[in-house]
Amino acid sequence: MLRNSTDYEPRRIADVFRQWKQGRLNSYLIEIAAEILAHRDAHTGLPFIDVLADTAEQKGTGRWTVQTALDLGVPVSGIAEAV
Repeated sequence: MLRNSTDYEPRRIADVFRQWKQGRLNSYLIEIAAEILAHRDAHTGLPFIDVLADTAEQKGTGRWTVQTALDLGVPVSGIAEAV
């Protein structure tokens, strides 16, 4: 969102995240996001976030969780939808 609405480059967005980490948004996710945004790919010289593949794979744990929840009669609709 920051990149599309402000035209900030990833390093500048990393600085914004670092500022957020100093306040109420202090969290590990904000910290690691800033590190990723600041990192450059060694092979291409591009921001790593632009080189990073935008994919996810099924490891089976979500399916296993949903199957077990069904056996126990426990609702896990959020996980089921994600799987």
